[in-house]
Amino acid sequence: MHLIIAEKNIAARRIAEILSGDAKISSKKDGAATIYEFGNTQVIGLRGHVVEVDFEPGYDNWRSATHPPRTLIGAGIIKRPTEKKIVSLLQKAARKADSVTIATDFDTEGELIGKEAYELVRAVNKTVPVDRSRFSAITPDEINRAFAETQPLDFNLAAAGETRQIVDLVWGASLTRFISIAAKRGGGNILSVGRVQSPTLAMIVDREKEIEAFIPETYWMVRLDSEKDGTPIEARHTNGRFKEKAEAEAAVAGSVPPATVTEVIEGEKNDRAPSPLDTTTLIVAAGRLGYSAANAMRVAEDLYMNGYISYPRTDNTVYPKSLNLKGIVADLSKGVFEKDGKWVAANMRPSPTRGKKETTDHPPIHPAGYGSPDKIGEDAWKLYEFIVRRFFATLSPDAKWKTLKVNISAGREPYTATGGRLVVAGYRSIYPYSEAKERILPPLTPGETLRIIAVHLDEKETQPPARYTQSRLIQRMEELGLGTKSTRHEVIGKLIARKYVEGNPLRPTLVGRAVTDTLQEHADTITKPEMTSSLEEHMNLIKVQQKQAQEVLSESRRMLEQVFNQLEANESMIGGDIMDMTIEESIVGPCPVCGHSLRIRRMGSSQFIGCMHYPDCTFNMSLPPGTWGGAVRTKDICPTHSLNHIRLVRKGARPWDIGCPLCSHIESNREALSMIPGCSEEMIRSLHAHHLYSITDLTAKNPDELAGILTVPTSSAKSLIQSAGEVIGILRRRTEMKKFIRDHITPRKGRSPAKITKALVDAGIGDITALGRADPKLLKQTGVSEAEALELLSEAKKESDTRTLKDIGLPAVSLKKYQAAGITSPEDFISIHPASIALATGVTIETVIKHASLVSDHFNKQRPEKISNSTFLKGQKDLAEIPGVGEATIRKLADAGIYDRKTLLQMKGEVSGLSHEVVSKLKKQAALL
Repeated sequence: MHLIIAEKNIAARRIAEILSGDAKISSKKDGAATIYEFGNTQVIGLRGHVVEVDFEPGYDNWRSATHPPRTLIGAGIIKRPTEKKIVSLLQKAARKADSVTIATDFDTEGELIGKEAYELVRAVNKTVPVDRSRFSAITPDEINRAFAETQPLDFNLAAAGETRQIVDLVWGASLTRFISIAAKRGGGNILSVGRVQSPTLAMIVDREKEIEAFIPETYWMVRLDSEKDGTPIEARHTNGRFKEKAEAEAAVAGSVPPATVTEVIEGEKNDRAPSPLDTTTLIVAAGRLGYSAANAMRVAEDLYMNGYISYPRTDNTVYPKSLNLKGIVADLSKGVFEKDGKWVAANMRPSPTRGKKETTDHPPIHPAGYGSPDKIGEDAWKLYEFIVRRFFATLSPDAKWKTLKVNISAGREPYTATGGRLVVAGYRSIYPYSEAKERILPPLTPGETLRIIAVHLDEKETQPPARYTQSRLIQRMEELGLGTKSTRHEVIGKLIARKYVEGNPLRPTLVGRAVTDTLQEHADTITKPEMTSSLEEHMNLIKVQQKQAQEVLSESRRMLEQVFNQLEANESMIGGDIMDMTIEESIVGPCPVCGHSLRIRRMGSSQFIGCMHYPDCTFNMSLPPGTWGGAVRTKDICPTHSLNHIRLVRKGARPWDIGCPLCSHIESNREALSMIPGCSEEMIRSLHAHHLYSITDLTAKNPDELAGILTVPTSSAKSLIQSAGEVIGILRRRTEMKKFIRDHITPRKGRSPAKITKALVDAGIGDITALGRADPKLLKQTGVSEAEALELLSEAKKESDTRTLKDIGLPAVSLKKYQAAGITSPEDFISIHPASIALATGVTIETVIKHASLVSDHFNKQRPEKISNSTFLKGQKDLAEIPGVGEATIRKLADAGIYDRKTLLQMKGEVSGLSHEVVSKLKKQAALL
């Protein structure tokens, strides 16, 4: 059997589809992975890295006196599986394999993943031949070529990736642990420090300091308006910026009519078509299209996996000669690109444009297959279309412009007007992503005079340097040698997830700035790019065998030891500085009750805003759980409550802006308050005026206090508090139902658990018990399929019955036995004879009768007759002695309430499953015994 190992499931499926040709593919899902099989070949997809590097046992305890943070520098490194089920499945297949081909992505990371797979294969099959296929696109031509020209694994390339893994682990873990302990931060509130992350954060912080330190300077610009034959002419004074206002005013005063053309200079400008895309250029362009760096790479990865574009992680900006450019154009010349593709084919330049970087691993990013908006989807279409049009542009002729420069004198003051006209559109015919704004000037000749319409004096200010956008930061990281093309966007994502930076353009948060300022003060090596870029360069040398992995690891450890020398000498100052600077990050403004500060607080996964004057002031506001995103304050301030707005930040998701927490708190609790009978809008305003915003605030008051606040009798206040408690119960049951729905219905667009719950509540269904009795048609109206609706209602009925039986008093151990035998509802205990239940479940007859009696009492039904265990067992023995009575017959008799000879002889009705003749015969035989 030939085993092929791909990096992800989607790649495995695509490779299987291509290599199988016309053969039928069978798929078998086993746990976390799917195996695709055709002929004598199996293809399995990993989930990226299925093993990871970690420290040897004993280094887990952050507070260990034996293993303080510095000891992590020299700690032993082990590998451990992170996807145990996939590893098990892979090795199970590898044991039967006659040959193995690694088909992971061809870059450093992919080669390392391939090497990890190789080691897992070798652990169970030491002799099987293993080779490697390398491809730049998951298309039939490329995949068939790659598997026809397999090569050995590149262990040097994998070693470079593994070295980076170990270096990043040791630096990140040791520094994060040291800084977090020093600043007394733990749990979900640790302070992350990293080899690439910290200098990248320092760039953002330093830019913010530049902006804050920037002092704007005023300057003046002078311009002149004229026209000829209705065409406007705007000319600017040749002095450019005037630093002195008096000089600018003198220039305005000296600009007297007429304006005379002194010189006309005509020219041509070649507007070169753009060069092919590498990863950084793609991310920059995607930023202009509205994609974050991480989202751009996610979408590009999906397009690659589905065969629409080539591999999106490349530094190459020169198409290799082997790439069939005309064939790609022909393939794309249909559907939405038909007109543009045919134009490119007819006007193709002799040689495609080329950038400055040329590598041999992958070609520049280019389209690999035709896609339409319907096939690709709205989220990815903008990026795919850009890649197609960029590819077209690199093969298209340059654009050409006619330029015109006109020098004008007005009195003694010189002015210049410039114009440009596009005469050959070239690549701009099919590439709308760069501005091509024409500025048309009328025909002018030297000596010609023009009237002066106006002379303007514009006062302006110099601007501070711009904050980094994600794409510009990635460009800067590339220039400084920070990170790799595969990891730069991930570093930025980590900074956002750690709440070190926010917004786009990026600006540092208080905590991001505090960590950076402290490190720059006491251990500045960490925040400078030189050390990191040096390590990156040396790790790259491992690929070409100019350095050994162990050599680079030793160098890294020496560097880190020097950093710790600085850190440990200043530990108390570092911790104190960070704590002093970061306390402000969680303060959101004044408490509406006592005026002290409100602060974001966290306890495990829960988070809330509470008063710092606790326990004297207990005011607090709940926030969504941390799983929805960590709460951070923003710079926006509520004009009503003077509180900073709150944003929830979670890695891999868009930030959720809550806004003013008190406005949100009031709004989210308004509906609950209005549900209380007799609670009018005027009463709600009165509660708000006394800082009672939620229904629990109301129930926490004693009746006399509440009566005074609302100016109502104490009896009315008591009734209000009681009603509020009932509403809390209703809301709790609704929340419980929404969670139940979320656990059983997969959310899709237009049918979220919240939307389904609202529809049910509007229809009068407010808890799981009512849900179990709901009409499936109601659920179908919310976008739930009939099968899903029936399954949900069945599960709701089962859950409701279980809760009812537990509330009645049935112990969990017995209940589990009943449910295993299909005795699940209270009705079962009333309608089924205890003898039948006892035989089906193995629970003694006395216990069954006891439980059935509890259920009967609860529903005001007649209790079952009492039967002792001894009577029941003797009765079963006696029945078994009747000729022809076996276990199956005893069960059928028990269903009819027959559990001994006496009840058999007294039986007058029918027994389900037994004919009248059989029952009569059994009675006769029982009478003879």
